[in-house]
Amino acid sequence: MDTAMLVEPEKQRKRLLSDLLQEAGLRVQSFDTAEEAVDQVERVAPDLMILEMKMPSRSGLEVLEQLRGYGMPVILITANETVALKHDLYSVGDVVPGPIANKDLRTRIRGILKRRSRTPRAQRWASHPVASHVLPELHDPVTGRLDAGRIAEFLGTPLTAFARFSGIGVAALHKSPASASLQQVLIPIARSLTILSQLLGSKESIRAWMNSPHPDLGGRTPIGVVLEGKSKAVSDMLEAALAGQPS
Repeated sequence: MDTAMLVEPEKQRKRLLSDLLQEAGLRVQSFDTAEEAVDQVERVAPDLMILEMKMPSRSGLEVLEQLRGYGMPVILITANETVALKHDLYSVGDVVPGPIANKDLRTRIRGILKRRSRTPRAQRWASHPVASHVLPELHDPVTGRLDAGRIAEFLGTPLTAFARFSGIGVAALHKSPASASLQQVLIPIARSLTILSQLLGSKESIRAWMNSPHPDLGGRTPIGVVLEGKSKAVSDMLEAALAGQPS
């Protein structure tokens, strides 16, 4: 049975999260403080960590820094999405803004575990955390942020097409394709590509899927939906499919 490490100081939220994790078939090891989590992570060797970003003594950011060498997937709980964008938390794990939506969290947990099950257990802790969530080649190597230019190239789409829904002009997009203001719109696209890379393998197969009409999208192509600014519809469909739920 896979193990989840839950780091949450608030008792009511801890009970809620613990119940959700157990419903997903996970053994739960819960901790009230960041210090306990850091001290016990090697003993627990979790398959998944749920981490509250705001804690009394040490912030979730400090915990992430100390656990940088471990490869477990992380779901970050935060009440402030602006802070998540500022610190590029979406490049580290799945970010769930409060209040928590049970259905969304269940889908993310199942999707993460399904992806993780494809990696031999012996290799899991040797990988970088980013690789468990988003394809490293989609990131700017200097800032670590998602890069619109790299994502556009991966999709075989002109970068200028992203200007339609990103709220950034073409010139600014070319100048700063990995700007902090772009991260929120790039996250669901990157999540979709990560799932598709697990399912289909090659870039060519992913492009073919993205350009094929899909019945669950009303006969539209996934790439067309993405370029309409509705990329979350595609990522939600893929997460649900990966978690074994009807789309």
